[in-house]
Amino acid sequence: MKNIHHPAPISRRGFLSATTTAGLLWSPSLAGCGSLEIRADEGEEARSVIFLVADGMNTGTWTLADYYLQHRSKQRTEWVQLYQQNAATRALMETCSANSRVTDSAAAASAWSTGVRIDNGAINFAPDGSELEPIHRRVQQSGRSTGLVTTTRVTHATPAAFAANVKVRGEEDTIARQYLEREVDVLLGGGEKNFSALTRADGIDLKQQYQAAGYQLLQSRDQLLNMGEERAKRLLGLFWPSHLPYSIDRNQQPEIAQQVPTLAEMMRRALSTLEQNRHGFLLQVEGGRVDHGGHGNDVGAIVHDQLAFDECIAVAREYTQQHPETLVIVTTDHGCGGCQLNGVGSGYRDTDQTFFAGIDAIGASYEHLQSVVSSMDADQFKALVQQRLQVEIDEKRQQQLVVARAKGGYAVANLLRSWHDSYARTGVNWTSGNHTGEFVELCAWGPGSAAIGQWIRNTDLHPVIGRALQLS
Repeated sequence: MKNIHHPAPISRRGFLSATTTAGLLWSPSLAGCGSLEIRADEGEEARSVIFLVADGMNTGTWTLADYYLQHRSKQRTEWVQLYQQNAATRALMETCSANSRVTDSAAAASAWSTGVRIDNGAINFAPDGSELEPIHRRVQQSGRSTGLVTTTRVTHATPAAFAANVKVRGEEDTIARQYLEREVDVLLGGGEKNFSALTRADGIDLKQQYQAAGYQLLQSRDQLLNMGEERAKRLLGLFWPSHLPYSIDRNQQPEIAQQVPTLAEMMRRALSTLEQNRHGFLLQVEGGRVDHGGHGNDVGAIVHDQLAFDECIAVAREYTQQHPETLVIVTTDHGCGGCQLNGVGSGYRDTDQTFFAGIDAIGASYEHLQSVVSSMDADQFKALVQQRLQVEIDEKRQQQLVVARAKGGYAVANLLRSWHDSYARTGVNWTSGNHTGEFVELCAWGPGSAAIGQWIRNTDLHPVIGRALQLS
């Protein structure tokens, strides 16, 4: 495994002396990425790191969530409150990969994990094909625990990049096996299919193997919330066959809410498990379905999942009040979909009413409606779409729906999206269904956060974490 960018270990005293007097750089950045400017208090030592990722969040999504929360609850998002209270270091981050100004999640998270920019599609393999050491291994060698929590499959690109090595990000069965072999302590999210003998290509029952290795298996929200006084030191929580349902669907449907925990609930359980290690931990928490809402141009889905992610910032603030030796980083890997609130009406005077009423009226994601279309007759589905999206299905649309159902894939969801017309109904429009290349928001607080400048590259977060945890 290639390890080309890490200096030899030095003592804590030597580390502090060197960084304070000579500006020692813990990890040079590669692939056209310059070194991070070091600040005076960069030598602050953290016991633990919480890394929060709203995958696919551009500033438009960030803004929509704050506006909608003001409308719904008369308060600002936790992220905005951090800025209002000057409670965090704030930066803009460049998100490029080695081969594109527009990154994918695999390359972006690998940049954080290794300090090296790699090509889109790979996880912790350099452009020359060499294998890079993910940050999980470095943290583990320091005696700390690691955890990955997400609303996607736990084997998806962003969590995987903190612990796995695959040349193609889609090798999720392999990633699930590597987590076990590399002893990631906490895994909570979706993706049961990559652990089940019934759905894995090799027929191996990984769930049984995890349990044999001492992991407590959790498969419902009730099991997560009611583990009892005996706290396991390792958890495998798989709450849905694939990605967890969107928050908007969880909020509207009791049967989903009963089965699937919120991201904040999973984060709390992960923290209570990981903190048993007196040496500390590295925990990544990903609001991964924000990205999927962008890909699907689904305004209801993206707003509600961004708000669900924002609850995790509150959990982190609460935790660091009790554990101030914790570094917290909050960011995204890239934008997705280019969603923005646009002016509506003469002098834009209809903007607010259109946006707030439009979001209020949405009761399901396009994805959920597509998932149930095959189990309903035409009249049932027509009534459901009218109830959840306020969209009428006439005879012409009924015929279009028949064709879309026959096509499969995302055809039904795409059809619903075109009928719904988010700009007309909410004032929100999109540039594409793809990732976008803008600079993104980042904030941090706790020991080591002052080492972050006002503008950084994605690779620069790797040495920030390494210095804060004093990794060798």
